[in-house]
Amino acid sequence: KNKDKVAMKMTTPVIMSKDDENTAEFMSFVLPSKYWVDPQVAPQPLPESGVTLQRRSSEDRAIIMFGGYASKNEVEKRKKELLSVVKKDENWTLLNENNASVDILQYNDPFTPPWRRLNEASVKVVLNDTSGK
Repeated sequence: KNKDKVAMKMTTPVIMSKDDENTAEFMSFVLPSKYWVDPQVAPQPLPESGVTLQRRSSEDRAIIMFGGYASKNEVEKRKKELLSVVKKDENWTLLNENNASVDILQYNDPFTPPWRRLNEASVKVVLNDTSGK
């Protein structure tokens, strides 16, 4: 619900993330693209809803795609796999190597069967300067 009572369709992906200290969890939704240029025209959340609008700047991310349900065990497995791949890649470094926060992106509604689901594990990375090699 929002102040303007504007009906909004669910958008994808739904992003599950943690704060920089990996203590608080957040669920984020991407607003429809018509609100991207000027977020001030987006329907404003109700004050008591606990919902906030935030604009995210562009960033480099490493991503691993996986199907099926994003169960707790599957998510942990994919997080470890992603972090391992990035650590082995000489071109990229984890942005916060000691405490890298991995986001989980889910692209399907709850009624999509497991064999048709698309998920991603995503982590912030920085490009290494390899010009001196």
